[in-house]
Amino acid sequence: MATAAPALLSGLSEKLLRRPPSLRELVTIVGYADDYAWFTALVGRLFPEEAEAALSAPDVRTRVERFANLFGEKHFPLYLPLIDFWMEADEEPPWTWLRRGIPFDLMGFGYDGLHEMWDGYRDGISALILLARPPDPFYGESDEIRVAWLESAAARIPQQTLQRIPQGGIPTEELTEALTDTRFEGAAKAASWAFAETGNFFLDHCFEEGSYDGFIDPWEEEIIAEGREEWQKASALMNEVCRLAEWLEEDLPGRFAEMLDFVLPRLPQQQEDKEENNQ
Repeated sequence: MATAAPALLSGLSEKLLRRPPSLRELVTIVGYADDYAWFTALVGRLFPEEAEAALSAPDVRTRVERFANLFGEKHFPLYLPLIDFWMEADEEPPWTWLRRGIPFDLMGFGYDGLHEMWDGYRDGISALILLARPPDPFYGESDEIRVAWLESAAARIPQQTLQRIPQGGIPTEELTEALTDTRFEGAAKAASWAFAETGNFFLDHCFEEGSYDGFIDPWEEEIIAEGREEWQKASALMNEVCRLAEWLEEDLPGRFAEMLDFVLPRLPQQQEDKEENNQ
């Protein structure tokens, strides 16, 4: 009959199978001991129940990843490439970066993102933004960027359909007024998101613009709570836009035309023309 292992030896096999830390990890932990102590204290403060499991990972990368995943599940996502950057380059460890402030994962489009929209984003989102007129002060000549959009769109949507879009696009405020509380409201929200006009921190900022580096705010409860609330609003907007984008992609040529049939008669100019004709 098998006997149970003594209590002191019950976890020995698991410990023997766990690989020792690499030399680089040991050097890093020792070299940045003060920062690592700060990191473990942060994990313990924010996640007292999960801290032991998160920090018991055999390598430092997994420890930071577990912390980032926990934080994303409970609050809002962190900018994870900072971990990969450290692993690929001989730079400071990720917990030192974390000590500088919260690395928010920003969702704004940015100048380059908009200019490469049809190559960098799903077709449905690009088609929604195609309705809108870019604001000139930030994005340069709106005609220039719209010409590039229309050229890309022409490979997916018939030219006669694209010609129905008002020249220069529809101002965001007009789209919002026309589509609020309708099944196409996501098109107006897509335009606000693309042009950083949502009023939401996560959606109106991006790292490429250099206006926000993501390492400013300390890990304080008040800031985390505010970020969590902002992220919930951002997620709701992005989900609404993505649902409409997915619907468009099921039949992009046909459903884009269907959307125009709904949107165009509701624009202020179209309504004015209709009233004048009736008179």
